[in-house]
Amino acid sequence: MSPKVRSPRPKYPLKQIVIRFATAVIAALIFINIPHSLIPMFPESPSIASLPPEIENILAGKRRIVTIGDSITEAGKYPGGYVWLLQRYLNGLYPDRAIEIINVGISGNKATDMQARFQQDVIDKKPDLVMINVGVNDVWHAFFDFQNHQFHPQGNLSTGVGLAEYKQKLTQMVEAAKAAGIRVALLSPTPIREVLDGPENQRLQEYIIAMREIALQNQCLFIDLNKPFREVIGTFQRHAGKTLNLLAADGVHPNPSGYRIMAFSILRGLGIPTKDIENWEIKN
Repeated sequence: MSPKVRSPRPKYPLKQIVIRFATAVIAALIFINIPHSLIPMFPESPSIASLPPEIENILAGKRRIVTIGDSITEAGKYPGGYVWLLQRYLNGLYPDRAIEIINVGISGNKATDMQARFQQDVIDKKPDLVMINVGVNDVWHAFFDFQNHQFHPQGNLSTGVGLAEYKQKLTQMVEAAKAAGIRVALLSPTPIREVLDGPENQRLQEYIIAMREIALQNQCLFIDLNKPFREVIGTFQRHAGKTLNLLAADGVHPNPSGYRIMAFSILRGLGIPTKDIENWEIKN
């Protein structure tokens, strides 16, 4: 072929050109207006997460964390429990920090019990951060006689801990930790039975309000675990009724789903970005 001769360009009918242009415009409009939730997202690997300012303030320099609580915390050390999950999330997300979590939860404990052993089980372990989860037994034991397996709707059993004493003991723990240079995170108690409008949960709200106030007064971190439980349980009950427990087999002690909500809420409360934890798979 002569170098001066060019290959002929294909000629499209005007109608075909108009159709192609219109198709391109429509496709562009659909992409622009499609909800973001429907567009596939490919997040970056969370193997080593970036530290935002919030977590820098809370976990900067932290190497040892103590979790103190009742049976919910004590059982939280087993695979699937919230303490077990926290350890694995932190190890995976921040491997260079070598954060150690010491679990000192004891079944049946109330604010009075935790305060009595706070020096030995928390202060003496010299943590950088202590997480205090207290309130379930303080209220629950005022309503339920565990020896005789009898419910008391008035909630006047002496085995519970009154609100005034609860506030006093919790404040003493917070002040002791602060005096020792330990950062404090207060974790609100989760629901007592999945009867959200029951007398126990109505009273429990007063204890949660008190905990929040103590956190504000002492410049502590407050992480609300009760609210996400209520939101999830409430949504489930609206669609499936109120006869089946969702997050705790006995209505109090969390199952794996309940513990996952606790761990996720705590991690977010510590300032870890949601994007770094929502797709992070933890295997038992």
